[in-house]
Amino acid sequence: MCYIKQLRIIGFKKFKDLTVTFNPNKNIIIGENEAGKSTILEALNIVLNQQYRNSDKSILHDLINKDNIKNFEDNPSFENLPSIQIEVVFELDTNDPKTSEFHGENSLNPKKSAFGILFKCEFNKDLFPYEALSNTIKEIPYEYYEMSWSTFQGKKYSILKQPLKSILIDTSSIDTNNTFNYFNKTIFHSRYSLQEQINAKNLFRANLSSLFKELPLPKLNNNRTFDINHKKIILENIISILENNIPLENKGSGMENLIKTQIALDKSNSKLDVIMIEEPENHLCYTNLQQMLSTINSYSKDSQLIITTHNSMIASRLDLRNILWIETNTNQTSKLDNIDPKTAQFFIKLDNNNLLHLLLSKKTILVEGPTEYLLLPYFYQKLYETTLESDGITLITCGGISYKRYLDITQDTNIKIAVVTDNDGKNSNLSHMNNYNLKHTSQRIFMDNDLKNFTWEVALYNCNEQNSNLKECVGTIDPTASYEFNNVIYGTKGKNKPILGKMLNHKVETAYNILQYEADLQVPKYVKEAFKWINE
Repeated sequence: MCYIKQLRIIGFKKFKDLTVTFNPNKNIIIGENEAGKSTILEALNIVLNQQYRNSDKSILHDLINKDNIKNFEDNPSFENLPSIQIEVVFELDTNDPKTSEFHGENSLNPKKSAFGILFKCEFNKDLFPYEALSNTIKEIPYEYYEMSWSTFQGKKYSILKQPLKSILIDTSSIDTNNTFNYFNKTIFHSRYSLQEQINAKNLFRANLSSLFKELPLPKLNNNRTFDINHKKIILENIISILENNIPLENKGSGMENLIKTQIALDKSNSKLDVIMIEEPENHLCYTNLQQMLSTINSYSKDSQLIITTHNSMIASRLDLRNILWIETNTNQTSKLDNIDPKTAQFFIKLDNNNLLHLLLSKKTILVEGPTEYLLLPYFYQKLYETTLESDGITLITCGGISYKRYLDITQDTNIKIAVVTDNDGKNSNLSHMNNYNLKHTSQRIFMDNDLKNFTWEVALYNCNEQNSNLKECVGTIDPTASYEFNNVIYGTKGKNKPILGKMLNHKVETAYNILQYEADLQVPKYVKEAFKWINE
C-alpha cells in the first residue's frame, strides 16, 4: 500500500515548524478553530498537486508565516528573508521502478534516505538585480521569490509523475464550479491511464470538429467561415459525473458531499491512494452522516484517509486511536493511539458524546446528570461573580456514560479535569476517589464524603433544609403524597422529608425552578472544592 508517512512544514502560514506522522489508513485531524487543520491539508495539496504553481506572487504574503515576516520587518536583511519549506515522506512500493526517482537524501533530513517530495518557496538572488544586492533591503521582494518542487533524488517534480494519486474534497467551499471541475478532473486523471486519456481527448476533438462541419451554417463570404477554436476544446473542462443521469452539481450540497466521498473511496474505480476531506459533516443531516461514516469504514482499508472535523461522532466512529490532535499552545500534533481498545470500541458505538469538547478544552468540569449541568454554572456565578466560560472552563455532562471512560481518553493529556459525581452511598466509591486523586495531578474526582449525601439532590437538600427559597422552588407538597426513591418512601403523611422526596422525583423541574427564581442557596462543600481546585 502506498501512503503518506510524514509531513513537515517550515514557515507556512501559522506553523513555524510542524511535523505530522500519519497512520496508513485513517487519520482524523482535530483542533480548535484556527488551529491549523485546514493548513495541513493545504500543505499536502501544495506538494502533491502543485497548488499555487501558476498563482500570482502576491499570494505569498498570505502563505508565509507571519512571525517570520515580522522578524524580517524588525531586522530587514537578505539573511532574514522568510521562506517556506514543506516536505512529504511516502511509503512506496520499492519493487516499482517508477518510484526510484523519489528515493534519496534531498530532504530536510539529508542524513536519512527516504521516498518523498520537497517543496520550497524562497528568495532567488539570481533573479534579483545584481546592483541592488549590496543595498539595504526594506521590504520582502515577493516578485523575486521562486517555487520549486523536487523529489528526494533531486529531480524536478511534475504532477504528471505523481508517486501516488490523491484528491482533496473541500466540503466547505462555496465556489461550486471550481470545486466540481477540480473533482471531475482528478477522478478522470486517476481513473484512466495517460494513454487512455490521450486517446479519449483526441477522439473527442476529432468527432467534435466533424460534427461542427456538418452543421447547416452558411459561409460568411467566399473566404470566411466559422470553425472551432481547438485551443478551447479541453475535455477535462466540460466533463461531469452523473448519477442516474443527473449531474452531481445539480444535487443538494449534502448529497454532493456524500456521493463525492463514495466515488473517491471506491478505489477499484477511482484508483486514488490518498483521500483528503475537509469537514465531511458539512451540509449532512444525521442520517446521511451515518451513511458517510459507514462508507468510510467500508472502504478506508484500501486507501489512506485524512479528515479534518469538528464533529464528535466522526472522531469516535472512526476510532479515537486514529486522532491527530493539534494542540494550540504548542502548535504540534499528538496522537491518542494509546487509548485502551475497549474504550475506543465503546465510543465507536456511541452516537451522542461530547468527546471533542473535552479534548479541545483546557479546563473541564465533568458532571453525570442534567441537574448538575443546569445548576453548576449558576452556582459558580453566584460564588465568583463571573461565568465558567469567562474563566475558560468547559462544563460537560457525561449523559449516563461513566466518567471513567472520559478519564481514560485524557489520561496522557494536560487537560485539567474536575469530576463532580455522587458517592451513591458506597464506601468503595470514596476509596476509589481518594486513591485516584493521590495518583493524578491534572485530574481529580469530587464527591461528598458523607455517605448520607448519596446523590446531588440529597447533598443540596441537606445544606439548605431550613432555607425557604428551596421550599419555594420545590413547590406545593401534597400532605397525602408519597414519593418513592431507591426503595425509600418520602413524604408519608407529611413526614420523612417530603421536600426531598419531591426533589428526587422531579429533579430537572426543581433545577429549572432554582434558576427561574434565582434562589439564594448554599452550595454543597464538595462542589465548592471542585470550583476552587479547577481555578488553582
